[in-house]
Order: sequence, then C-alpha cells, then structure tokens
Amino acid sequence: MPTHDRTSGEAAAQVLALLVAANGHVDDDELAALERLDAFTRVGVSRGRFVELAQRSIDEVGSGLHENSWLRSSDLAYVDRLLDAVPDEPTRLLVCRLCAAVITADGRVSRDERMVYNHALARWHINPQQVSEAIRRDPLH
Repeated sequence: MPTHDRTSGEAAAQVLALLVAANGHVDDDELAALERLDAFTRVGVSRGRFVELAQRSIDEVGSGLHENSWLRSSDLAYVDRLLDAVPDEPTRLLVCRLCAAVITADGRVSRDERMVYNHALARWHINPQQVSEAIRRDPLH
C-alpha cells in the first residue's frame, strides 16, 4: 500500500494513535507491531511524532475511554473530527488494517479499543471483510 502525503498522513497517524491510546497508555507491543508493518513510514510520521500523537490522544480522551462502555458526546466529537480528517478510502482502509494489528498486538482486544475501532469502521463505511482482505493483500502482514 502506498504512503500518503504529509496532511493525510498526519490525519491517518492521529487516528492510529487514538487507537493505541484508547486503553489509556502506549503499549510497547503495539508500537513493535506497527514497526513490523512499517506503519510510521506508511502514514508519513516518525515513531517519535507518532508517540506524541498518542500521548495527545491520551490527554484528550484516552484516559477516560475505559470509564464508559460508550463514547461520550465530547469524546465522540473528538474522535469524529479525527476520523473525518482522513481524506480518502484507501488511506482509511490502510488505517483500519493497521488498527487491526494494533488492537490485537498484546493478545487481547480491550473494550476501549473495540469501541473506537468499531466506531471508525461504521463512520467510514468499512466492513470487517474489507479489512481482512486488506490484511491478506498487505505484503508486510
């Protein structure tokens, strides 16, 4: 899958960082999974910048997501703003493919991660079969 321009990459990286931060912390296993998939290059940010974006997401919503089994309206507005900034379907599908790797990296999918991931799929009109196909087509899977 191609890398993307700086603007769409930053938006894609922000969504990916949100998923990493959904459980309230940045996990080394998740970062390692992203490195194996060359995710930072593919979304056009450095690893350091990605960690900054994840920390920003924790500061904004990540630390509070685990307190509810739904997205609060303030969290929903933040998440939707990030999702809507990803401009095109190929980039969105790449983000979903990378998110799938992230949320399974530690061997379990937390409720917070699943909630944000499922919301992204619904908002972007992407189904799990499309993500599975993107994983199968990905030469770095």
